[in-house]
Amino acid sequence: MMTSSDHKSPTSETNKTWFEKVPKVELHVHLEGAIPLDALWELVQKYGGEPSVPNLQALKEKFQYRDFTHFMQTWTWKNQFLREYEDFVFLSEAVARDLAGQNILYAETIFAPSEFASHGLETQKLAEAIRAGLSRVPGVEIALILDLVRSRLERAARHLAEANEVKSLGIIGITIGGSEQAYPPEPFADVYEKARQLGFHTTAHAGEAAGPESVWGAIKSLKVERIGHGTRAIEDAVLVDYLAEHKIPIEICPISNVRTKVVESIEKHPVSVVNQRKWHTFKPNTLVS
Repeated sequence: MMTSSDHKSPTSETNKTWFEKVPKVELHVHLEGAIPLDALWELVQKYGGEPSVPNLQALKEKFQYRDFTHFMQTWTWKNQFLREYEDFVFLSEAVARDLAGQNILYAETIFAPSEFASHGLETQKLAEAIRAGLSRVPGVEIALILDLVRSRLERAARHLAEANEVKSLGIIGITIGGSEQAYPPEPFADVYEKARQLGFHTTAHAGEAAGPESVWGAIKSLKVERIGHGTRAIEDAVLVDYLAEHKIPIEICPISNVRTKVVESIEKHPVSVVNQRKWHTFKPNTLVS
């Protein structure tokens, strides 16, 4: 997962590093969390500005998180500047251009309709607006994953049904994001089963802000194909062995984990011990069949 503060202006071809030039795949990126800073600044100005961010530098500093709770609060704060369908056309194009600028050829981007229902935005029209923006950028293929949001269980079945109506827009799977420490995965079991019946692929954020039990819950109750983050799976050797044995990939997000203070530093990130456990057997896979 990338956050707004992770993004920089596109680098000229002559100044790009090898890593920037190499073709890539992005399997865990939140559309509403990957808005390039200058694009978000335009949205802030569109809605009359914000006293706490008088300039672009202040906006950048807004995305320096104290902890995961502060990250979630900032996420909600940012959503107030996404009120109309045209905002999603605009941000989707900006995100797609940013991905293309990083030579990302394929991405699976997560969007959360329930976060914007209060603005009267409907799932189907929201998906149409997002696809309209993404389609303006050639050279990068972008699929969509529906985030049912852990704190919105009462809306999950409805949003799944609505997303199914516009599945042809490239909605390939579902996930649950949000505050996993407060909202365990088990209550979503029926919705996940229905999603599979409808032909959607399944992943779930787990083991980010909560421990290995959250990952076990996603595996046993939701029967997911992948785990989003999974950072704390390393705390349970049996779980790590299980993931390797059953070839359940983890969508590792090291920079995000450090920024949200889930992990203290890159040096202390579990991915740094990849050769000490069986994580080396994991192979990235997409949710596209």
